[in-house]
Amino acid sequence: MNKSVSVLSLSKKLFKPVFVILCGIFSLISFVSVAQTASDIEGKVEESKKNELSARQKQEIKNPNRKPFTAVIGAMQVEVDLFKLKVHPKRDTVIMGITFTVGKMRTRDVVVVKSGIGKVNSAMTAALLLEHFNPSEVIFTGIAGGIDSLLLPGDIVVGDRAAQHDFGQLTTEGITVWQTFDYDETSNPLYFPCDSLLIAKTQEAGEKARIKFIRTYDAKRKPTINTGTIVTGDVFVASTQFKNRLEKEFKAKAVEMEGGAVAQICYQQGVPFVVIRSISDTADENAAKLYKKFLKVASFNAAHLVTELILLLEKGNKKQINKDKAGKE
Repeated sequence: MNKSVSVLSLSKKLFKPVFVILCGIFSLISFVSVAQTASDIEGKVEESKKNELSARQKQEIKNPNRKPFTAVIGAMQVEVDLFKLKVHPKRDTVIMGITFTVGKMRTRDVVVVKSGIGKVNSAMTAALLLEHFNPSEVIFTGIAGGIDSLLLPGDIVVGDRAAQHDFGQLTTEGITVWQTFDYDETSNPLYFPCDSLLIAKTQEAGEKARIKFIRTYDAKRKPTINTGTIVTGDVFVASTQFKNRLEKEFKAKAVEMEGGAVAQICYQQGVPFVVIRSISDTADENAAKLYKKFLKVASFNAAHLVTELILLLEKGNKKQINKDKAGKE
């Protein structure tokens, strides 16, 4: 009986210090676990930051001495004709039925191609372009429907990001938009970011380009140059209801049928790109009528701005050539 009391008494005496020690051990384990988790998170954040390097930064790291080579894509002939007139000397290369015009705009090496209308045609053309010509940047240009109510035919939208509005799940309540996927089923971002340098250079080229823009409704009003989201889908939008949905869900300024697909190809392959569009219609019930009326005007304005952009890039190219020559001497 006395032994039992002694053991019980001893157990009570030992319980408190053992409990404290165990708590300390568990606290240490928890701390290490938390520390590892924080470290893992920090590592993932750092890795994420690395992944957030722009395509141009990645390109410059991979090949800092790469020669500039600009690619221009338009869906229709009227959207690329102006560029082809300015390419000298030039040669045509036909790949899988698609004609790529290669040459120079002054000292800038360029390739110009008509993709055909729609996401599949434009994605195929972009893939062939990257595979066979390896451009340093891609410019997709042409016409678009205006989502922003302030935009009129002839105005320009320079995309700071591009998205696909028709990829997702269709239910009786409508479409729930999904992020697109890479070939290995990795999710792409919903919005593909356009190259910041090309955006900045386009804005810089804008004032000079605006002098030659063709005006539409108001003879006193010069077409405007705007920056914002451009959305893409395999439909010609001619519905106020759908237009309002695109503005609400995507904060879109313009809608078209190719840019987001080319953006996905360029993003996945790490090639800088920008989408530059001129408004041909208002994407509502009057869209078809306005499209026919302003197709050529909008195509000209977009092409003229992109031409000024390439000439601005060419100036930088010429400075680099002179710098290289001076270095060799």
